[in-house]
Order: sequence, then structure tokens, then C-alpha cells
Amino acid sequence: MHVRAAAAALLLTAAASAQAPSGTPSLTAVAVDAGAVSLDGHLDEAAWVAAPAAAGFVQLEPTPGAAASQGTEARVLYDGTAVYVGMRMHDTDTRAIAAPLGRRDADLSTDQAFVGFDSYHDRRTAFLFGVNPAGVKIDQLQYDDTNGDDSWDAVWDVAVSRDSAGWTAEFRIPLSQLRYSPAAGEQTWGVQFGREIQRTGEEVFWAPILPTVDGFVSRFGSLGGLSGLGAPRRLEVVPYVAGQVVRAPDTRAENGPADPYYASTDAAPRVGLDLKYGLSSNLTLTATVNPDFGQVEADPAQVNLGGFELFLQERRPFFVEGADIFSFGRTRSFFNNNRPQLLYTRRIGRSPQRQGFVPGEVTDGAGEQGVVYTDAPQQTTILGAAKVSGRVGRVSLGILSAVTAPEYGRYSAFDGTGNPVTDGRGLVEPLSSYSVVRARATLGRTLLGAAGTLVVRDLSDPAFPSLMPGQASVLEVDVEHRLPGQWIASGVLAGSLVTGSTDAIVGLQRAFPRLYQRPDAGHLGVDTTRTALAGLTGEFAVTKAGGTHWAGSASAAFTSPGFDSNSLGFQSRADYGYVNGIVTYNQNTPRGWYRSWNLNTYALAGGNFDGDLTSAFVGTEGGVGFSNFWRAYANGNIGFRTVDDRLTRGGVAALDPAGVDLNLNMSTDDRRPVSLFGYIGGGGNEIGTRYGNTEIGATIRPAANVEVGLYPGIGASSIVRQFVTAFADPAATGTFGRRSVFAEADQTEFSMTARVDWTFTPTLSLQLFARPFVSRGRYTAFKEPTAPGQLLFPTIEEAGGTVTRLDDGAVRIVPGDGGEAYTVQPDFTVRALQGNAVLRWEYRPGSTLFFVWQQQRSGFEPDGAFRLGRNLGRLATDPLENVFLLKLTYWLG
Repeated sequence: MHVRAAAAALLLTAAASAQAPSGTPSLTAVAVDAGAVSLDGHLDEAAWVAAPAAAGFVQLEPTPGAAASQGTEARVLYDGTAVYVGMRMHDTDTRAIAAPLGRRDADLSTDQAFVGFDSYHDRRTAFLFGVNPAGVKIDQLQYDDTNGDDSWDAVWDVAVSRDSAGWTAEFRIPLSQLRYSPAAGEQTWGVQFGREIQRTGEEVFWAPILPTVDGFVSRFGSLGGLSGLGAPRRLEVVPYVAGQVVRAPDTRAENGPADPYYASTDAAPRVGLDLKYGLSSNLTLTATVNPDFGQVEADPAQVNLGGFELFLQERRPFFVEGADIFSFGRTRSFFNNNRPQLLYTRRIGRSPQRQGFVPGEVTDGAGEQGVVYTDAPQQTTILGAAKVSGRVGRVSLGILSAVTAPEYGRYSAFDGTGNPVTDGRGLVEPLSSYSVVRARATLGRTLLGAAGTLVVRDLSDPAFPSLMPGQASVLEVDVEHRLPGQWIASGVLAGSLVTGSTDAIVGLQRAFPRLYQRPDAGHLGVDTTRTALAGLTGEFAVTKAGGTHWAGSASAAFTSPGFDSNSLGFQSRADYGYVNGIVTYNQNTPRGWYRSWNLNTYALAGGNFDGDLTSAFVGTEGGVGFSNFWRAYANGNIGFRTVDDRLTRGGVAALDPAGVDLNLNMSTDDRRPVSLFGYIGGGGNEIGTRYGNTEIGATIRPAANVEVGLYPGIGASSIVRQFVTAFADPAATGTFGRRSVFAEADQTEFSMTARVDWTFTPTLSLQLFARPFVSRGRYTAFKEPTAPGQLLFPTIEEAGGTVTRLDDGAVRIVPGDGGEAYTVQPDFTVRALQGNAVLRWEYRPGSTLFFVWQQQRSGFEPDGAFRLGRNLGRLATDPLENVFLLKLTYWLG
């Protein structure tokens, strides 16, 4: 639904007061008897004719404040079970009405109409329901006034029809899908009606939404006449049955014994259910037992050569839904940089964390052992999860709890002649519980919030106390206050406490977010006696939102060395603080060749708690929407020379070179049968590192119900200081006994994403996805820092050592300072092919049949030569895994 784009374009992030803005329109809903409305898309019942109409829609785009070019009328009826909305979209050119088919919630270039209800009447939360002329449904939960959650799916119905005057939409929205306070007398809701007209690029609203005024839900009009709305019975149960078949490649070692865990075909039936129950009119319990996420698209293949963990998008419906309640830990700053994320639900059901569960005496078989086979789960089983969300008075409340099962891996060892030596099993992930609590209260112009997370693990297995902490918690408070005019002040402060064995806490101290072992850090040092680690993080921001042209923010933030949220959050680094500011200018009135444009300028400076300046840059970015509906965006950054305390990953700090980064992208009119996208970006720094990336894309719509997307991309870099490995070596006296090895690396990466969306009806669709991926790296000119604070590192040869490339591609290095020789094999070629097909049929509201086919291939070679054609060809012969899933859900409500 494009209202989310409208809110983002306005930079509207203000906290709205509970009072309706002056001059907003009002409408009266009319009570009808049950059965008075026949849901057929024709507004010809007597009740529709008699009901008052909302009219006089106003443009947000392309000409803010101007009257809509086409007339729109909306009416509201209700009975004891549902609210009905009838919308008439007049159109003087009915042949030009855009009505493509797509699956539910698809982001289509289409005409559409929507209604939003602020049934809480808090001016911050709304339930939006939309439809296009082909009957494609869209729904969204709007929260914090301007943020939208597309994952929210209600159970409701709509019918559309077209005639010589335009098109109509007739909505039936059960009261059980809304949240409101039951009352015997009359109550008032907020309401908004909107419409998009694709051929003119118009986005129009009944209650005006303008770029010069902040807020979205807070700008809704009023809906009166609602009397005697009791509490609806809210119980929804969605059981599922699923069958999965996995066909995997044989993992037998060359000339070795058969893998005892291998099965060419592995079938697994599953059952489970999801439940929603209305604890009260404003509180809902959502629970899942043995949840199934088989229809979720696989994560894209990536090669991670940095020290930071990769952030993966949450795709699982149970955890995606509810972003309005469980969003916390952020201010209203337009600029967030390296701030810890306090809730990252991908931790729940994560991959098992103990990889080395095979005993050392088995893997070190002293020549008798030929091969060891293992079998371990890829993900942790979620036994059950539950959420309570809603409102209690002025307080929004969310509680989440989940329990994951203990997971075990199995192993079998064979000697050189193929005879079994031993077998066994080991725990790879302990029984764990995850809890989240979030509350937020509206007090006039101020929002006060608090949140907490808690992870508790069962570490009774003797292998685990040294691997991970037994308990981790985070407590957070936040505040947001609307200042006079367009200004907002916001702040957040959070503290963490992690407890465990001394080995586990030492591991946290040495982990990449902290690196307490850095030898030249005056404020850090590993304490081997600690059984707890604590820290703080916080941010304060002042933001100007809305206004005719100018907006921006200034903020300051910090994360202390001991803060850790990674048990249930996502944190890239600690020991960091920064200040930043951004100023933006927006021009939203079309003139001549453009429809709108904006220009931003920003700057940031940050450092660690030792006083080192670790980050400093300035930049500018701008975008323009042309009158022909093309769009362009560009940005450029200048980074200054600073200190890099993460480059050696626990060794001495180095200097980070000054550099420049430039990016440009452009897209054509997405209303056309063929639309194009192009991106080019690159940069370099003062020591010679260069990099560039380009991506082009085409979206082709050969028919109203078919969309094909092709997005190839390639990136290349020549990196002067690419980390290879690090280890302790007393001979490395200049770097405090820790040797850090780097190289010059030439890297190339290619990928192409292909998608086909074929929609047969608004409830039946087929989606196809494929993504080949090839990445290679070639390492030369091996080097090491020889002292803290260096910008350029001498090569091994310059320091008196030798480098020898062996026949198998490995590199043997003899340091020039008398240290032990060592061998590395950093060159690589990684390739992968991911594909899936999803047939989805919503055979009745809330009930769905899925058929899913997933295919994955992967290959690796210790060779850094870039042979794209050969590697794409080898993808056809790489080991193949096929997964077939059939899943049926049935909604009972």
C-alpha cells in the first residue's frame, strides 16, 4: 500500500497529540440490520443510497493541496458484526483504469482505494484495508502515526465492480479484526479514505495529508454515529498439516564407507496450529505450537569477508507480525549509525551454536580413522511461542515468549578400511527460553516507554557453560516529546547484564563487538575472573519533522564496551560513541520538468572510549522525481583519516585511510509494461583500495497478471589491506605478540535474481525465484603490521620473510622476525544457485494451501581465478538438494 511511501516522503516522524487537528472532516456511520448489504461490489442497496458521503478529496501527489482530478465518494455502514465501506471511484477515462493482478499485499503499479480506521482513536494506530479494481487485497497496520506493518493480515472481504462511470469497492470488515473499546453509547473513531490514480500519479485523501504538516494517522478525520458496539467474540484457530520431502545429494567420502545418516529421500509429516484469542476488547493472545516456516524464501547466498555478523531479514510470519508493539530501542533521528538492535527475532530458532560436538579423540584417530560422518539439525526447533499485544487504557502492551528445544547432533567414525570405530551424539543447542516485554504510554504530547528482554539457557550439559552465558537480559527506557512547532525530542537508554561461567564471559570480552584483548587499548583488558558483563547504550535526538521545505535532526549516541544485546538482539560493535546531524530540503510542488526533489547534507564524528577518533565523514545526497515519472538518486561521502580499532580483529589499532564514495541510481516509469532500474557505485581511498558495483534491472509485464523481473549485478574490488588470519606469536614483538596477516585481494562477485509472479486470480498465484551467485577472491602481496597506528603495512618480503605458493594453492609464509612458519589458503571461489516455486491458494478467507519447491546447489574451490562461464556451468553439476512441501491451513473463527 503506497501510504507507507507517502509517509516516508513527508519525513513524518512526529509524536501526535491525542487531539484532532483543527479543520479535519467528519462523517457519520449508519447502523443497518444484518443482511442489509450484499457484498457484490455494487452499491445499489437502499442503505448505501441513504448514507452520507465523504467527498472532496485532496492531492498529496503530484500537486499537494490541489483538488483530485477525479471524484471519489465513500460511505460507512455497520451492524452488530461488521463495518461496511462503500467507495465510488469516478473516472472520465475508464479504459485507462490500471487493474493488474497480483498476490495479496503485492506492491503493484495500480489504481487502488483504501480505508483506514483509527478505532482506538489514539491518533497513532490505524487498521488499513485496500483493494485495486481487479480485487487484489492489501492490508496494513499503521503504528507510531507514520510507520506501516505490511505483515499484518486480517480476515476480511471485499468485492469490486466496474461500469461506465468508473469503479466501485464494497468492503466488509468484521469487528473482530479491529480493536476498540466497547461502549453502550455512541463512540467516535478516526477514519481516512484514500485513492491512487495510476495514469496521473495522483495520491489523494479525504482528510488532507500534506507534506508541510506532520503526521499520518493523526491527520485522520472523525467517524461518528457508532452506537452500541459490544465486544466481538475474538477466537481464531488456524491448524495446519504439512508434508515435506527432501532429496539430498550423497555425502559419502571418496572411496569411503557409506554415510549412515544419508537418505536419498527423507519424508517428514508435521502438524501444528496458530491461535488468536481476544483476552479483552483491546488485548489479543497470539500463540503458535510447532510453527512451520517451510513456505519462507531462503536467505540469499553471501560471502562475508568482514568481522561483522551478517544481518538477515526476518521472514517468518509469527515474528514479523506485531512490529508496532515490539519496535523499540530507537529515537526519531534520521541517522542511525552502528546502534545495537535490542530485538532481533532471528535469534529464536537460530542455527545450533556448538559446531564441534564430535570429541577430539574421535577426530584425531591417529591414522586408524578414515572418515567421520555427522548429522546435525540446521535450525533449532521452536516448541511453542506466544504473544500478548494490545492496549490497557493509554498503555500499549506487548509480551512475547518462546521456548526452543534442545538439539543433538550425531556422529559415526570409520577407520581407513571402512570399519566402524565409534559413534555417539552430542548436544549442539541447549533448551532455551526467550522473553520480551514492551509497554508504551501516551501522556498528552509525551510518549514514555519501557522494554525488557531475557534469555535463559539450560546449561546442565558439561560442554555448554564454557561456550555461552546462561542468562542475558536487557532493560530499556525511552521517551518522545512533541515540542512547539514541528520539533520532537526523543531519547533511549538501555542496560545489559550477561551472566555465566568465567570461560563464557571471557569469550564475550574477546568477541568482535568488544575486543577487550586489544593490546594497545588503554581502557580495556580481558578479566579472566569475571562471571558477568554489564554495559549501557543510549541515544538522544532532536528532530524537525514536516515543514514547508526544511527538516533534519541532530543526535548523539554511545555504547559502552561492556554492553551486549546479541543473545536476543543484533549488535555489530560496542566501545563507541558519535554525534551526527542531517539537514534536508524538500521541494514537493511540481514545476516544469520535475514533480519533486530533495537534497540532504549530513556529517558524523565518532570514537571509542579511549579517545580515538574512529569515524569521521561528511556527505550529501539528493533525489528527484521527473515529470515523466522517472526517478534519480545520488549520494557522495568523504571520509577522513581516522583510527581503525577493528581492522586487526583484536590486535593493534591501525590508521583508516581517507576516502571517497559515490553512488547513483535511476529508475524509469514503473507504470509502463517495461520499466528499468540501474545502479552504479564505487570509491577508493588514499592507500590505493578501489571498488565498484553495478546493477541493472528490468521489470516486464507482458500481461496484467504476469510480472517478470531480472536483476543482474556485478561488483569488483582491489583491496590493499584484506584481513587473512591472526594468531599469537611471541616473535611479533612490535605488535605485542600477536601476528595479524593481511594481503592485497582482488575480489569479484556476480549474482542475478530472476522472479516471475503469475497471478491467476486474486487468491491463486504462482511465484518463481532463482538466483545464481558466484564470488571469488585472489590474494597476493601478503603483509603484516609491525607497530600500532600504521597506515601501510610492509610486505612479508620487505620485512625479510619469504612467501611460497604451493601446488594445492596454499601459501606458506616464513616471517622475517624469526617466528614460526605458517600456511594459509585464502583464495576461494564460492558459487550457489537458489531457487523456489510457491503456489499459493487462499481457498477461503484466512485458509491457504501452499505447494513449495525449493532447490539449492553450492560449490567451493580454493581457486581465486574469475571464470564466470565455467562456474555458472558447474552449478549444473554441483550437489543438488530438492525440498518439496505441501501445507494446508484452515481458518476457524
